[in-house]
Amino acid sequence: MATDDSDSDSANGSETTSESGASSPSSGPGLASIIATALALIRGRPLLFVPFVVAGALGAASTAARLASPYPVGLAPFPEGGLVRLSLPFVPRLEPTVEMGSAILTGMKPRFLVAFVGWQVAISAATAVAFAGCLWLAAADTDGITPPLDRVAWLVAYVVVIDSAQFGVLFLSGLWAGAGVGLALVALLVLAPILVWLFVAPAIIVVGGRRPIAAAIESLEYAVANPGSILVMLVGLGYVGYALTGVSQLASSPTVGAALATVVSATVAGTVHAVAVAALYRVGSQ
Repeated sequence: MATDDSDSDSANGSETTSESGASSPSSGPGLASIIATALALIRGRPLLFVPFVVAGALGAASTAARLASPYPVGLAPFPEGGLVRLSLPFVPRLEPTVEMGSAILTGMKPRFLVAFVGWQVAISAATAVAFAGCLWLAAADTDGITPPLDRVAWLVAYVVVIDSAQFGVLFLSGLWAGAGVGLALVALLVLAPILVWLFVAPAIIVVGGRRPIAAAIESLEYAVANPGSILVMLVGLGYVGYALTGVSQLASSPTVGAALATVVSATVAGTVHAVAVAALYRVGSQ
């Protein structure tokens, strides 16, 4: 449908197409329309699960390595962290069972700090690569099964920067731990609009070929047109990703359980997240 619109605009020689490059969402398509499009994509393209199956396996290996490492991390499989848990994912989590305290960087020796930061960057990069692959497979008019490397590289840079900023917020919250629930509420109120705003940006980078700043600006149009739908999807994705870690209870040991939960959660929640972004980008651009 997007291809037909593009061909029609070219035939008419409209100046609007040349200025925008892609149709801007004038009004929200509605949550039901987005979900229907996402479900149709998942039913029609089983390969969509492949990127996050691979990424989930990497996340499982990373989780097992973290548990054996000297870094102070904990496990929070569902429902040990509480039956109700609010989480707004910027991108899918590749280590959904791992919890890091805000004080993890306190007193860390330089060599451990460098290794830890490198580890975090590698996880963010792996997430971005899987996200890019899934978005590309979900697009209707792309060629081949892998996106152009430059677009993947831009998404990796984009995800690493945003993830770093989020981790910085976590670290600062540790310095202001005395503020307690009030600070957490303020952080949520600040982060939620930003995450809603940036929800479609990955698809705009990978499928639309925009650079991160241009993608963020264009993503704002989708956010303004669909704020409620995006927020509902973010909350739902965060909870599904957390709830699926409950499969860890089927394993005989905590390490095996964490690895199993990581693969299941990252595969399902990651794929659904990427397809939801692709679906909103497709429906909103028509």
